[in-house]
This record gives sequence, C-alpha cells and structure tokens, in this order.
Amino acid sequence: MEKEYPFYEGKTLLMDDCFFKLTTDTVLLSAFVRVKSGQKGIDLGAGVGCLGLLVMLRNEGVAVDGVEISQGAAELAQRNYTLCGKGDMASVTCGDYTKLEISNKYDFCVTNPPYFSPKAGLHSQSAEIDTARRGELFDVLSAAAKALKPSGRLFMCIKAERLSATFSQLEKTGFCAKRIRFVHNTEASQASIVMIEAMLGKGEPKIEKPLILRDENGYTKEYRDIYGTW
Repeated sequence: MEKEYPFYEGKTLLMDDCFFKLTTDTVLLSAFVRVKSGQKGIDLGAGVGCLGLLVMLRNEGVAVDGVEISQGAAELAQRNYTLCGKGDMASVTCGDYTKLEISNKYDFCVTNPPYFSPKAGLHSQSAEIDTARRGELFDVLSAAAKALKPSGRLFMCIKAERLSATFSQLEKTGFCAKRIRFVHNTEASQASIVMIEAMLGKGEPKIEKPLILRDENGYTKEYRDIYGTW
C-alpha cells in the first residue's frame, strides 16, 4: 500500500510495502558522499529513489540518475523525484544495471548494494524486496566501473562482515578504496556497516573516525545532524 512519509528538510516521500523502504544505512551513506556542484551521478538499484534524492538534496547543483529493475519501484522513484523538485534534473530508468549500455558517462556512482547472495538468508514474501536484498556484488561493481568516467568515484555501504570479500571484488573490477568509515551502534559494539569511497586505479585508503549512533544520552549529535529536519 502506497503512503506518504516525512522526508529530508520537510519534503515528502512516497513508499509502498511492496518495495524496499528507506533505511538508516541509506541516510548515512548519503551524508558520506562527497561531490561537487555540476556533477552527475548514477544510483544503481535505485529502489524508490531514496538514495539519489538524498544526495541531490544535500548537494546543490548535483544530479543523480537512477536505474531500477522493478518497474513499479522505478515509476514510484520518478514520482518521488518530481515530488521533491528534482524531476527536471534527473530521471529513473527501469532496467537491469548489469546490461547498461552507457560507458564513461558519470562523475560518481552511489549504491546500497544487495546484502545477500541470491541463495542466502530468509526470503521475503515480496519478490521486489527480495530482488533488492539479493544479488552479486561483482555485478554491481562491474556496472559502476563501466558507467564511471576514469576519474569517477564510487560510494557504497556494506555489512561489516563482508568487508574482506568486498575488497576482493573491488580489486577484481579495477577499483581501490580511497576512504572508509565504520558505523557502530555504540562505542562498545562491533561495526555493523562500512561506508566506502572507491575509485578506479590503485591506492591506499584513508580510515576515517568511526560513526557512533548512540551514547548514554540516546542518539549522538552527529547522527541527529545527519538526519537534520525530518
């Protein structure tokens, strides 16, 4: 069922129980992204447009096209782009990002890639949600490598336990990590997700200070600042 939800800086977002909804890691990733005005990016696996919209709303003059395999989600994403005032800057296309015919076009790529391999974990009753949660990381990275300009940047988040496998897949697809930030629920807890900025080529990554979500007073100031006015 389609409903309206409060969104970033007083905007409204349309979501539907049939499709993957806005998550905390998407919000955190959007704040991790560093781009410049005038640049254009692509969101691989755009869902209902949450990540691409957040990047555009946080960065004036930036456009983010989306690619989403579910027709229903892609249509809802395009409506969200229009609803948030970004429909004239970028668009969401229904398609399979593993079959992209574009090359060397985009300045950056954002993606919250599938957390599970096609056969792992519990399956959702919604085929669209299951598709969003499952897939091969190699396919996402290969599509990003093809879509990006030689100097382009990739921004992504992964489950912390997949870090070693992710580094391996980055190397196989020609990327190197340039910036890494671990996210912890509390200072004492293990990292739950990792946010990565990567680029084509070779190099050594910079490890940023961890992002802590909670302290003894509740949500941390940084976490609250990332969400801003919702």
